[in-house]
Amino acid sequence: MSNDLTLNIEQIKKEKSGIDVLGDIYIYSIFQERITPSDLERFKWYGLYAQDEKQEFFELRIPLNMGELNLEQLKTITQITKDYTNGTLNLSSEQKIELKNLKLHNIPNIFNMLQAVKLNTFFEAGHTVRRVLTCPVNGIDETQLFDVSDLANRINKTFIGNKDYYNLPNKLQMAISGYEEGCDVQFIPDVSFNATKDSKDKIIFSLKLLDKTVGYVTSPQVLNTAKSIANIYKDYGYRENSQKSSFEYLVNNWGFDKFYDILNASINYKIEKDISKKDISTPRKPRMGINSSKIQGESYIGCRFNSNDISYSTLEFLYELLLKYKASKIKITHKANIIILDAPSINAEDFAKELEKIGFNPFS
Repeated sequence: MSNDLTLNIEQIKKEKSGIDVLGDIYIYSIFQERITPSDLERFKWYGLYAQDEKQEFFELRIPLNMGELNLEQLKTITQITKDYTNGTLNLSSEQKIELKNLKLHNIPNIFNMLQAVKLNTFFEAGHTVRRVLTCPVNGIDETQLFDVSDLANRINKTFIGNKDYYNLPNKLQMAISGYEEGCDVQFIPDVSFNATKDSKDKIIFSLKLLDKTVGYVTSPQVLNTAKSIANIYKDYGYRENSQKSSFEYLVNNWGFDKFYDILNASINYKIEKDISKKDISTPRKPRMGINSSKIQGESYIGCRFNSNDISYSTLEFLYELLLKYKASKIKITHKANIIILDAPSINAEDFAKELEKIGFNPFS
């Protein structure tokens, strides 16, 4: 049965790209016809899932670039939650927002609201390269070796919505970190780039396939290495059997040495296997509670939430507190917690106490 399913999905992709079905979503929403199984599969490329067999309710998953929301985006997400869901949203450990109990006829308006604040659901699922995972306090933690924001944005810009990478054998998840130990992701990414230093104090990145370091690249080489890995998977990954279509299966079946050799043959530089590394002894700072930022005059506040489900009214309170304390950005962590990224240090303690009153817990 799994073989037939995989062949059907491959046929579905051949008939029409998942990223070409936005018009179909709009047509279904207008005429309220029953969505075919093939189109339901394609709609996942846009983060849209049927919650029940009758297609009465739908779920929309919104992946966030680097897990981040600014004030305008938070306000829009809150409004969508209030107007179109059962009143709550869910935070996922994959740095996504999940909206449930949506009606299909409201999806076009929701998409328009998201687009207006530069959010989208492209490549949320499907056989695509997903948004690269980064560490929650990237760019503001003074113990971080390297700010990977620019690299992460370039990786996302290269892959997300790019038709060259929509038709992989299965999904491909990458991560990039400014710490030697990587990000505290709740699963092992397919490909990871973790900053470290060589013996001359130069920043380099260890390249991990699954959880094994296969070599080291420089910062300018990260993007091209990522593209080469995605192309190898696209060209050589297994498509005939769903149990063998993962990136993990390809690497384990080939072996790390063979993959390394093919990767090196596809690029115009050498991924160094053996280097003299500097010993990194600075421990990573905590994420929860009030922490000083490397940006002068600012702190970041990590908050645990009792549940991954947050009501729109709680989000409204959060938005008002951000305005009151002149903070402008939040981030969802890989454990579905929330971090206020730019709280003014002068009143961070008062800010944290008010966050605690609305269900965010910076002190536990």
